[in-house]
Amino acid sequence: MPGYVTDVAYPRAFIPQLSPALLRLVAAVNGHPVPPEDDFDYCDLGCAGGDTITTFAAANRDARFVGVDFSAEHVAQARERVRQGELANVRFLERDFEDLAKDDLPLFDFIVAHGVWSWVSPRKRQAVLDFVRARLKPGGLFYMSYNALPGWAAIEPLRRLMRELAPSVSAKAGTFERAREGFAFAQRLADSGAAYFANHPTAKSMLALMQKGGSAYVAHEYFHDDWEPMYFADVARTLGANGLGFLGQLPLYANVRELAIPPSLKKIAESVTDRVTLEGLKDFATNELFRSDIYVHGKVERAVSETRYYFEGTPFGTLASLAQVKREVRLPFYTLEYKGPAYDGVLSVIAERPSTAMELVHRSALGGDGQLRIGDCLMNLALGGQVVPMRPVAAEAAAPARESARYMIPDPFNRLVLEEALTETGPLVLASPVTRDGVHVSLLEALSIRLVTTAGLDPSGYADAVRAYARARLMPLTLGDRKIKDADELTRIMAREIERFRASSLPRLVLLGVLVVAA
Repeated sequence: MPGYVTDVAYPRAFIPQLSPALLRLVAAVNGHPVPPEDDFDYCDLGCAGGDTITTFAAANRDARFVGVDFSAEHVAQARERVRQGELANVRFLERDFEDLAKDDLPLFDFIVAHGVWSWVSPRKRQAVLDFVRARLKPGGLFYMSYNALPGWAAIEPLRRLMRELAPSVSAKAGTFERAREGFAFAQRLADSGAAYFANHPTAKSMLALMQKGGSAYVAHEYFHDDWEPMYFADVARTLGANGLGFLGQLPLYANVRELAIPPSLKKIAESVTDRVTLEGLKDFATNELFRSDIYVHGKVERAVSETRYYFEGTPFGTLASLAQVKREVRLPFYTLEYKGPAYDGVLSVIAERPSTAMELVHRSALGGDGQLRIGDCLMNLALGGQVVPMRPVAAEAAAPARESARYMIPDPFNRLVLEEALTETGPLVLASPVTRDGVHVSLLEALSIRLVTTAGLDPSGYADAVRAYARARLMPLTLGDRKIKDADELTRIMAREIERFRASSLPRLVLLGVLVVAA
């Protein structure tokens, strides 16, 4: 693909916004009929190495997935994950978007294109739209993300600085070296007090993001020849001309007017009834930098009855124990509070086992609240990220296991992810058949999983196993902002961590189907 960075592999990552379960939530919050939750078809345009789509395929074994990327390296990497993870429901195509019409593909319930729209030419964008128009089912959801205006208006000069004004390392330098040198040059200017950075703090904050993301991130974010931030209204107009109507966006709370508009602008927003106009106003109110938008193929339907039907009839559960569920969630402009008897009653039940509002209303402690009130509680908890839709679980999965129980990882894909992450080669996101989504775990939790699932290893051998792990990898070990300097320190930390893990994370991972009690 001319002008696109091909000599630097895209950094491996899991993109949670692409979750079919989350996209269904966006539809439900906006009152639109949701696509199927089990038997569906899903396509990822620009899937990179496939870390995200393979996780969804492992979590949704009864659905079918297609990943598309023009990079031979990415597709080879993704196919190897399919082989090692024993995934039979996902395939990958090495294709330019303009060549997709030649393939015999199904109609899709979901098509996603993350990190594509602002970084390819207008011709490639139209090829994506032609494909979506031809292969997305009526009522199906199209997710797309892009760098947004007005937020990027102050940052575009930073790209120009790095690409065109930074001294080149050599005439034959590759994109990785150009990105590294471009960032270093921009950082030197900022450190020297250049007025551009002093007057545009967002640009300076981008340098911190580049430092964290590394040169591969800088190459793919800033060094494609085609690079265009966009206004929401222009994007919506283009997609509308191709039969796609704007439905909503991520994060989830941004779909609720009362939560998305700053208090100082509420009066101005009151007179705006058109959703497209409102979205443009929001972007100026927040100086939006990046949008994750969801469109519908065909007519956008918005009905309160659809929202109620979903939130009253869908099982919801928590990803954390009851004690760890947040009772206050701070959003950019407001705080969501989950306090009072209704929330206490709902959370006490669904923290133990996923339940619907219809099921919860039959509980004596909740019966007085009514199904509608309980459904509203579940929706508010979902807006704050404290509950997620789940499949019903068997009673034995929700019951606490005996203290001497042994555990195993039933899915070969999760065994692959665990080993890759423990050797620093991949994102640490495990597939949950209960949430139909990925579940993030920390490195210490991953090491705990290895300890409790290693055959023949009992607690008396944990310390030696941790030391062996530390010797096999480079130290110090970085965990967020913390550095663990050697094997002895890691062993001391893990002695405490394994107890916390057994009391909190372990029962949750069993409930989510990531671990099972060994027979």
